Amino acid sequence: MYTYDKKVLFSDIDSNSNMSVRALLDAMQDCVNINSESIGKGIEYMKQSKRAWFAIGWNIHINRYPHVFENITVKTWPYGFASSMGFRNVIITDEEGNDIVCADSIWTLVDANQGKPIRIEEQDYEGYDVEPEYPMEKSGRKIKYPKDMEKAAEYTVRKCDIDFNGHMTNAKYIELANEYIEYDDSIRQIRVEYKQQAKYNETLVVETCLEITEDNKNKKIIKICGLEKADIKAVVEFVLN
Repeated sequence: MYTYDKKVLFSDIDSNSNMSVRALLDAMQDCVNINSESIGKGIEYMKQSKRAWFAIGWNIHINRYPHVFENITVKTWPYGFASSMGFRNVIITDEEGNDIVCADSIWTLVDANQGKPIRIEEQDYEGYDVEPEYPMEKSGRKIKYPKDMEKAAEYTVRKCDIDFNGHMTNAKYIELANEYIEYDDSIRQIRVEYKQQAKYNETLVVETCLEITEDNKNKKIIKICGLEKADIKAVVEFVLN
């Protein structure tokens, strides 16, 4: 298990003085990347080996949002590798040791030149501490959505949205989807299915729909597609209070 301590800063919070959804995902992805860097499999290793890990799915359960200036600990560990995919948990705990955010994530190893998945070799996971999977509710990797969804907006990818790999950063899809949630709604679960990578200056179409879960909670689904090719970039599902 890899851990790092973080204080929730002013730049991390929303209008309720709680850690924002974007900041939560940033903290979790930072922990994953620092873990890789700590065992010599970070940015430079990926450059030299022409390999890269891409997230293809997140399932995040939010029991409580961290508050401004609260001290939290972010923990991560892989719990399995199969073919071209790696499976990893990320947990955020408070100062009392309570698990306040828990996440399951799926990653695929790709050839950085061709952008295609490749088989994981021993060298790719050597050094990681593989531990048992965190006991949390599974929701499946595929997010179901109706054929007819309401078009909400178009969005053009900006320079500030681009990450190290030259694509729109994973957290940006969630941040963009969050714009179509009612201001007073609280997000308690986030699922994301990443399908294609959006690039700088590409125009995206945002489509939405609202459903009711079996336990009478609101579920908002946001589909983000390319305007020209109409290819699906990501599907985001929020379960709301």
